[in-house]
Order: sequence, then structure tokens, then C-alpha cells
Amino acid sequence: MMEEHKFWKGVMIGAVLGGAVTLLDKHTRNYVWDSTKQAGRSARSYSSNPSEAIRQLRLQYNQLTNRLADGAKDVLEVLNKVEALLDKVSEWEKEIEKDVEKIADHRDIS
Repeated sequence: MMEEHKFWKGVMIGAVLGGAVTLLDKHTRNYVWDSTKQAGRSARSYSSNPSEAIRQLRLQYNQLTNRLADGAKDVLEVLNKVEALLDKVSEWEKEIEKDVEKIADHRDIS
């Protein structure tokens, strides 16, 4: 039990130290600062207008489901094309077998 606490404590300390080291870079600091300000503005906006937050969530959910549906349609189209191609290959294989048999029969007759 004590080892678990040490492990998680070490993970947290490592995360904090790693984050602090990455903040030595000016561009990273600016990015983190700008992202934090934007997140704060969004949180304030959503807390003052929760119906807008729900509307945005629904819009994003609908966009995601539409993209997934489009992706599924594309996959089905590709699978149908592959199936049609395999059917053609099977037909060609049968035709080739018939031609080979005809040639073999023709040799037997000669």
C-alpha cells in the first residue's frame, strides 16, 4: 500500500518537474499562457451561458457522428468495389481454366 503512494507521488513530482523544464522554452511558455487564457475565457463563457455550452456540445457531437457515418459509407463502398473485383478475378480464373482444358483437349486429339 505504501509503495503505491510512493509511486503516484513520484509520478506527480516527475510530471511537475517535466512541465517546469518544458516551460524554460519561451515559445512553450507563450503557448501555455495563451491556451490557459483561452480556456479561462471559454469556461467563463460557458458558466455564464450553460445553454450555449450544451448547444456547442450537441453541434460537435453531430459533426462527429456525421464524419463517422461518412467514413463508414466510404469503407462500405471500398468493400463493395473489392468484392466486385474479386468476383471478376474469379470469373477470369474460370475462363482461364476452360481455355487450359480446351488446349489440353486439343493436344490430346492431335
